[in-house]
This record gives sequence, C-alpha cells and structure tokens, in this order.
Amino acid sequence: MKWKSSYAIGVEAIDKQHERLFDISERIEELFLLPGHMDKFDEIVEIIEELKAYVIYHFNEEQQLMEKIQYPKYFSHLVEHQDFIEKINDFDLHELDHAQQQQLRELVDFIMTWLVEHVLEKDKAFATYCREKNM
Repeated sequence: MKWKSSYAIGVEAIDKQHERLFDISERIEELFLLPGHMDKFDEIVEIIEELKAYVIYHFNEEQQLMEKIQYPKYFSHLVEHQDFIEKINDFDLHELDHAQQQQLRELVDFIMTWLVEHVLEKDKAFATYCREKNM
C-alpha cells in the first residue's frame, strides 16, 4: 500500500496529493493488520473521516485543473470521483462495529484497487493531456 514513484503522473501537486491518499490508506491497512480481537472502531472512523475530507479536497483540485485545461474526459473522470465518494460515504459503520476485520479488509481492498487503477490509468491519461497543453 505504499506510494511508489511509478505511480507519479508528472503533475507535482497532484502527485503529492496522491501520495497523501496512499498514506491514509496505509494507515487503514495497518489497523487491519493489528490483532483481530482488538476494538479498532474509533480509529477506523477517524481515518475514514480523514479520508473523506482529503478525497473531497483532492478531487476538487484535480477537477479544477481539468476544467482549466478543458480536459475532454472531464465528465467521465468526475463520475469516477463521485462513485468513490459515494462508496466511502455508504460504508456501513454499524456493520463495521460488528465485523471489523471483514469490513476493514473490504475497505482496504476497495481503496487500494481503486487508487492504483485510477491513478495508473485515468490520472496518467489526464497528466498526458496536461503536458500536451503545457500545463
């Protein structure tokens, strides 16, 4: 779950934000790796709230840049952002309280799969377009 330089898209501000998202995700994974009998609910909720806030900030930054350069895939990219936020917002805290390890595993799997695929595919395409526009 660690940030890798190969994830960099070449837009410095966005890369730093992606790195921060990976850091937050890594903290979620670290909670998962703690013994399963421990009550982690408060820590999980705290990290999820931090993730929600940072994702909104990051997505807004990215979307403003896309609008500025008139990125042709802006709306499909926006939908992916909205889907991610919706999935995180729909995360069932009641279920989390009763099945912490299972819910944490699902959260870790979702976040990491989404981040890696989104950054490596969608954001790299966006970055290529940025470079073409000399941004």
